[in-house]
Amino acid sequence: MAMTRVLAGLILLLAAQPAFAQSTDGEVHRHHWHGDGARILVFKDYHLAAGDTAHGPIVVIGGTASIDGRADDDVVVLGGRVRLGPEAVVDGDVVTVGGEAAVHPLAQVHGGVNETVLRVPDIDGNWNPMSRSWVAGLALAATMFRLVLVFLVASLLTVVAPGWVRRISWRAAEGLASSAAIGLFCQVAFIPALLLLVAALAVSIVGIPLIGAMPFLVAAAGLAGTAGFTAVAARIGARVRGTTVEESNALFVDMVIGFAAVAAVTVFARVASLGPLWTSPVAWSVTAAGLLIEYVVWTIGIGAACATALARWNGPRAHTAPAAPVTI
Repeated sequence: MAMTRVLAGLILLLAAQPAFAQSTDGEVHRHHWHGDGARILVFKDYHLAAGDTAHGPIVVIGGTASIDGRADDDVVVLGGRVRLGPEAVVDGDVVTVGGEAAVHPLAQVHGGVNETVLRVPDIDGNWNPMSRSWVAGLALAATMFRLVLVFLVASLLTVVAPGWVRRISWRAAEGLASSAAIGLFCQVAFIPALLLLVAALAVSIVGIPLIGAMPFLVAAAGLAGTAGFTAVAARIGARVRGTTVEESNALFVDMVIGFAAVAAVTVFARVASLGPLWTSPVAWSVTAAGLLIEYVVWTIGIGAACATALARWNGPRAHTAPAAPVTI
């Protein structure tokens, strides 16, 4: 029933366009004029004074409805709160979504009071032990799920496309700063470019069917970004082993070592957050440091992958021994 009333309020909102363009005078006397018809207010408060009667539904979006008189229909508030005074009489329902309904004990509501409150927990470090452990455990589970998913894709790439990973790794090493700059630009411009592409395809009859291919484009971009992350992690792992990606014959091992090195700080911070010092500045600093390390590796990898794709570069050429001189 509550959802029906909310939908009715939205329909009334769409049907009553003049409500969006209320004049200043209308705002001044809105508390005193209560004739027939729906009252719809957007980002404004509504007050029904004691002794006044409102005929028709009252719909308030983003404001507060204060009822001290009689409303012979529903009172619906979206994104705000309702206050019913001691002399308030509502013949219909009182519906709030996103706010509270403060109903005086002497107020009369002949319908029902349907209240949907959206609460945000206070992040002040004073949660009880159960909720604290639950949040920390959820964060750890989400981090492990993300890392395992990336590791599986990275492992597949090192086996199926090792040449691609090596080329991206070389590009990242040769142009570290440029790869980081390109990666940052790609992250900032990806969503606007995608929306622009969808808009361009939408206005074209030929392009409308291609909109369905957008998920594949997003998946391809995600795969390329993961390949970049894999390449940078492999280069880190090769450095730990005292070699380079170009000279190494164990790309998967390099990736595993580099991946562990990159994710170690984040995993340590998530595990440490299960303890009693999870809200301390040190714990939050370690978590931020781990996420920053991952972000830098991702950014460099994305930039190197983009640069490799645009340059169509095939990697360093193999060194060949010089030809022996011909003697006569």
